[in-house]
Amino acid sequence: MTSRQMLDKSDISQTIVLAYHFYTVFGQALLQDEEVRTLLFRLDQNIEATKKEMVAIGVVNDCADCAVNGDGTCCGKRTGYKYDNILLLINLLLGESLPTKPQDLHLCYFLTKEGCVLRARHVICVNYLCKRLRKNIQHSKLVRLQEIAGEELNTLFILEEYIKRVLQGNVRRIPL
Repeated sequence: MTSRQMLDKSDISQTIVLAYHFYTVFGQALLQDEEVRTLLFRLDQNIEATKKEMVAIGVVNDCADCAVNGDGTCCGKRTGYKYDNILLLINLLLGESLPTKPQDLHLCYFLTKEGCVLRARHVICVNYLCKRLRKNIQHSKLVRLQEIAGEELNTLFILEEYIKRVLQGNVRRIPL
């Protein structure tokens, strides 16, 4: 492993450690906050709606086929670096566990053989439509998918910003 690979792994590992720290210190209080609970519930429903639409229009099958028989996964090594501690904290609040190491050093830190371990994902992971998808799936279906995914991303953004304000002490609704 090169020094750059060790540094990259360390960067993500440190972000995960910080997310777990925030969860340990603030998690229960955040989960007791009515606004956080409401947004987590809405986000969870939005994520399900996006996943359902991805299955219905064939995105999931196309991506799986491409990963196995095509060019490979779009979930490259650098994708994992998009995640910050707040987005990872949201995954912990949603009940997800974060990996202690990547399964493949050449792929996204959060990608496993079963797919992404994260429930709440970065905008690029939710919204990216490669050439293959744009070619194989009817444009109107992709537009509809992006409308549905937009609801997920909007809710995620609102939740992230709210949690940041809480952690910065700008929201006094919960005792931290």
